[in-house]
Amino acid sequence: MAMREAAIAGLGIALLPTFHTHKALKAGTLEIVDIGAAADLTQIVIAYPNDQRLSAKLTCLIGHLRLAFGDPPYWDEGLPIPAAQTAP
Repeated sequence: MAMREAAIAGLGIALLPTFHTHKALKAGTLEIVDIGAAADLTQIVIAYPNDQRLSAKLTCLIGHLRLAFGDPPYWDEGLPIPAAQTAP
C-alpha cells in the first residue's frame, strides 16, 4: 500500500485502517496521531436472506470469522487507539 509506505518513509500522515498498519505501529515505524476526529468504522458484513434458515456452511463461516478476528480484532490488540475510534 503506497500511502502506508509513504508514511513510514516520513513523507506525511495518512488515514489508514489498523489492519494495514498494525505491524508498523507495533514496530514503532508508525505512530497514531489523535487529531480529534474519528474515522468511519468499517465492519465485515455477511448478507443473506433473513426469511430462510441459515445453512451450515454460512453458520460455520460466521463462527470462523468471529474466532479468527477476535473482539477486538487481533491487529488492534495493544495499540493505543483513541476512544473515539473504538467500535460502539
